Amino acid sequence: MAARTATVHTEDDEDELVRLAQAGDGAAFGLLYDRYLPSIYRYTYSKTSSRSAAEDLTSETFLRAFRAIARRPRAHLNFAAWLVTIARNVVIDHHRSGWSRLAIVTDEVDPQVDEAIGPEAAALASVGEAALRAALGRLPDDQRECLLLRFFAGLSINETATAMDRTDGAIKQLQFRATNRLRRILKDLSPESALSGG
Repeated sequence: MAARTATVHTEDDEDELVRLAQAGDGAAFGLLYDRYLPSIYRYTYSKTSSRSAAEDLTSETFLRAFRAIARRPRAHLNFAAWLVTIARNVVIDHHRSGWSRLAIVTDEVDPQVDEAIGPEAAALASVGEAALRAALGRLPDDQRECLLLRFFAGLSINETATAMDRTDGAIKQLQFRATNRLRRILKDLSPESALSGG
């Protein structure tokens, strides 16, 4: 079984990886883990603003997925959308538990700054991230979720539609409205806009 799994590496073979993982093949699940780890981390980080919390929530997401995948129907499983649904539930549980406040304090005490880029670039990057977070916070919930799934989690239109229980066309429209609104909000938040009076 392991030799068979080792040959499955391309995007076209994802359905086969899912089927193997559903049958209990740990190596197949490991390949899915490697493929989706960055996008799930970006998604959980976008929901928490905390690296340590995002790492914990990402681990919990994959643990829940590993425990549940064998119980999923054998028919085609949109793995990316299913994984994001699990991540969303893990994040909700995290915020309800009260651990989110502790995680944010921990990150503030021990900031993880990439010193290779220099202090000026790090400061500019954090200002840009803060402005983006503020702008995202001003979007309606469905528009914010659409952008987080598409650009932070890296889901396709179809995967986002599945995760949000909408049609592909509805997601395209939602993304269009969200990006236009986000652009206007960012323009209003920019220092040049503040200096010019809007």
